[in-house]
Amino acid sequence: MRVTFDTCVWIAAIRSRRGASFALLSEIPHKRFQFGISVPLFLEYQAKLLEAVTKGQTQINREQIGTILSALAFFGTEVSIYCRLRPNLKDENDNMVFECAANFGASTIITHNVKDFFNPGLKIYEIDILTPGQFIKKIGR
Repeated sequence: MRVTFDTCVWIAAIRSRRGASFALLSEIPHKRFQFGISVPLFLEYQAKLLEAVTKGQTQINREQIGTILSALAFFGTEVSIYCRLRPNLKDENDNMVFECAANFGASTIITHNVKDFFNPGLKIYEIDILTPGQFIKKIGR
């Protein structure tokens, strides 16, 4: 199963060890799913995770963020953007997530902001938009 993660999933994972987002972060080394990361998406992960540390929104430090980012880079599949897509979602960063998913051939985008990815014109891509909790149920964890 090929997926792409919205940045908000990793932000939630570093804020609490109790939720579905942290469970997915913990699941990555077990390779029950493949996840794609484009360079622009990885840079957004990096910026937003470090911003959360700087703003005191998490108990972990910059070094631990580095470890998480290294794991994401190691276990993720680099996605080259051959086809630039800008599906005109409200947030440009959501466009970047969708573009990565489409170029990766992902079946699912995992996000806490499901409604942000609603655009009738995107149905042709047949990409499911699920919350972390819904995805965990889908993979049977």
